[in-house]
Formats: sequence, structure tokens, C-alpha cells
Amino acid sequence: MSKLLDDILTEYFQPEKLKAAFEAYERQKTDFLQQGEPKVQMGVDGISYQTFKKELDLRCQLLSSRLLKGTYQFYSFREIEIPKPSGGKRILSIATIRDVIVQKVLYDAIYKEIEKDFQATSRLDKVSCAYRKGKSAPYAANLIHVYIKQGFIFALDADIVKFFDRLSHEYLFRIIEKKFGQDTLASKLLKRFIKAGGLPHKNQRGKTYGYRFFHHHKPILNNQRIIRTQGIPQGGVLSGMLANLYLHEFDCWVINDLSKKYPLRYVRYADDFVILLKQQELIALVHQEVAQKLQDIKLELHTNESKTKYVDIAQDFLEFVGFQFTLEHIKVKPANILRFQERIIEKINKEPSYKTGEIPKRRFRFFIKYVINRKVTGRGEQICNVCGGVVGERVKSWMGFFMVITDIQQIRELDKWIRKEVSQHFYKEYKLRLKKSEFKKAGLITLEQEYYRLHKRKSCSCEKCNSSSGAINDNNPVQDTGVRQPLCWNFILNIFKKIFK
Repeated sequence: MSKLLDDILTEYFQPEKLKAAFEAYERQKTDFLQQGEPKVQMGVDGISYQTFKKELDLRCQLLSSRLLKGTYQFYSFREIEIPKPSGGKRILSIATIRDVIVQKVLYDAIYKEIEKDFQATSRLDKVSCAYRKGKSAPYAANLIHVYIKQGFIFALDADIVKFFDRLSHEYLFRIIEKKFGQDTLASKLLKRFIKAGGLPHKNQRGKTYGYRFFHHHKPILNNQRIIRTQGIPQGGVLSGMLANLYLHEFDCWVINDLSKKYPLRYVRYADDFVILLKQQELIALVHQEVAQKLQDIKLELHTNESKTKYVDIAQDFLEFVGFQFTLEHIKVKPANILRFQERIIEKINKEPSYKTGEIPKRRFRFFIKYVINRKVTGRGEQICNVCGGVVGERVKSWMGFFMVITDIQQIRELDKWIRKEVSQHFYKEYKLRLKKSEFKKAGLITLEQEYYRLHKRKSCSCEKCNSSSGAINDNNPVQDTGVRQPLCWNFILNIFKKIFK
């Protein structure tokens, strides 16, 4: 890029900015009902959260010095396996605490510059829905629903083979140099991040490295280090930004060139994308051209029909980013309903361990108010005293994510299921028979109530609040007209501390 961006980076890489980034990361990793410290992962340098926080000022000064001199190097990533919702395993790359901070600050510094490309036109701005402020999976779902209503009912539901693992470094470096310049601080740091290797989660004998392994074994296991010749680490804020940057040329080609040959609508979320058409016979032609274009940028479409498939939405449903689409409705994908039910069952199974006394009705009221309701509503929200609007980012919850659905019957059935499971548990454990009226008396907040509440919210309109807290990332296309009073979570926290002391 230009010297101007390096000047911006100089401003961002000051010790106080790095310290603020750490404190934000600390808050992000803190559960409001968790007793103890934030769940901050340890990287391969063996530096724990406690040690880093204790030496925070000194470490931020050292980081700032190395960043500004251009000598900063990213550590290798600690790689772990996690199950994928669709089956199989995904490798996540765990960065050291210092690298997480640098990633976050670098991301903030270059975000606006990259967004200029993504927002070049209004059509292009709607395409890429992942890893961007103001964009999300619910935003993508709402777009698809609108396009289906416009008659685009034939879908190419596509997926790229091992996208994050196979990104071409040569191609990505060219994009970075074109965008930020060849020898700028931004280019150097991004390239070093991309080239940072990894350490496997298992040793050569197949034994998994535990969380504390790297704390006790130094220096780092250089002999087992994975050299990254393609792909980028998954799990950091820079990864998503670089993924969007890599696919930007493809996005432009679909919008500017392919759409001139075939009337279409296009929505992408990370490496998953949907191209919607009005004519079924065009799907195969579009598929062929898309596959060829991806090969030009060193990527490959899945040939597996479960990954890349043709969908006639009039005859079948389309599933994308956790949602299910029909001609009439946006629904929750059945697999996500099942996962929600599994979490509720986990909460119910833990109920006997809560030290809330021996009186069954008291236990029931506590469980509804402080466990089920919390699961439904999330943390609560900060309400502006002046205008009554929601200040800052809205707290995430299951219903908050799926608030764009249009099939209310789904959540009504879930509400019935919750009451049934809770009733069965309390009868089995305490011989307590519960009627629907008992749930109402206990103050149960249903998913349906939360759904309608979320659609009535409004954001804070005060200039002072908005400038200090930032804009609200609202995935709801419906305009907000009402508010809800915040829950007193400090009071709840104190109760839990007394119970579990």
C-alpha cells in the first residue's frame, strides 16, 4: 500500500493500543457466570495467561518495539483437532497470546483499507458475508430468502475443497503486494503470518499433546515443526480477512462477468457459496464455468454431490450457513435444532448438582430463571438511559442468531419440547408434577417470546453512545420498534457465587 498505511500502523502499534487489545481479548474469553479466570489458550511459547497478564506492560512495550522496527516474527501455531458439525475433523491453529494481540491490532489497522475493495459497488458489498463487520450468516440467509422470493429458485450449492489448507501462497502474496505494496510493514507482517508454521497436536507415536505440554517443554519442538508451503492458519481474525481477499477476484468475476451471461444471484460465506438462477438448465453451465475459474486461482470445487449439488427449491430444500430454505420460509436447519436440544439436555442433566436446597419447587424456579432463561436470552443487553436503545454489540444467543427465520412453528415446537424435558426430569428426580401454568409462574422466557422481542428492539440513537460503543451489528432485516429492560447479571453472578462457594 502506501506510506500512509505504515503511518497508521505506527499509531496502532503503540504499547497502549496493544494493551487495550489484550484487555478486549480478555473480556471476550470471560464467561459472565464463570468463576475463575478467562479461558485463554496457551500457545507453543508456553506463556500462560497468568504470566502474560502479570508482565503486561513490559510485554506490550517489547511487542511495540519489535513491530515498529519491522523485526516481529510470528510463532508457530499449536494445532488441535476439533469435530466438524457435518462430520470429520478440522484442524484449528492456536496462536500464542502475543500473536493474538498483534493479529487483532493489525486487523483493525487495515480493515478499512480492505473494505474499500469489498464495498466497491452495492452489489459486490452484499456478496461476501463472513468475517466482515455488519455481515453474518443470518445476513446471508436473509439475502437468499429475498432472492428466492424474486424467482431465483434453482441453486448451485458449492463448496471448495480444503480451502484454508490449499490457498496458494504465491497468488496470495501477489494480492497483498498489489494492495499494500512490496516492502511495507503491512505486507511484511501478513506474509510472515501466512508462512508461520504449525506444531502437530500429536507426536510421532500418536500421543496427543496436552494443554500444559508446551509450558514444561522448551525450547519449542523445532524438529516437529510443520513448514507451511500453502494454506493459511485457521482460527485467527486475520485468516478470515485473507480468505475474503483471496476470493475477491472470483467475487468480482461472478458479479461483473458471469452474471452478464446468466441472470443470477450470488452469496458467499467463507468458502461456501450459492449461485441462484431462474432456469434449471443453466445450473450445469454455470457449474462448469465456476469450476474453471476456481482452477485459475489454484482452487478446486468439491465433486462430491453432498458438497456441491444442484437444488430445485420448489421440489427440495436448500441448506446454507445453518439455515434451511423453502419457497416460503427460512427455517432452522434440523441439525442445529438437534444441537440446541443436546445443550438443553446437558443443562438438565447438571441440575441435580446445583446446591439450591431440597425443596423441589424452589429448585425448579431457580433452574428456569437462571439456567433455561439464560440459555434463551444470552447475557442481556446494555440499555441507553436516554433513548432506551441497545448500546454497543448485541449479545449473542441461539435465538439471536436464528431471529431471521420465518417459520415460527419450529420454535413453538422447541418450546413444547423444553417444557416436556424439564417436566420429565423434575418428576423423575423429585416426583414433582408440573403444569404449563407452573412454567409461567416461574418466569419462563420462551423462544417465541424472545423471537418477537428481538424483532422489536431498537439500537441506541444517541450520538455519544454510538461514538463510544460502536455500531450495533444487527442481522435482523426488520426495523426495531421497542426495547427490553436489561437483566441484572451482577445480581445473578452473586447468587451463583454463594451457591457454589
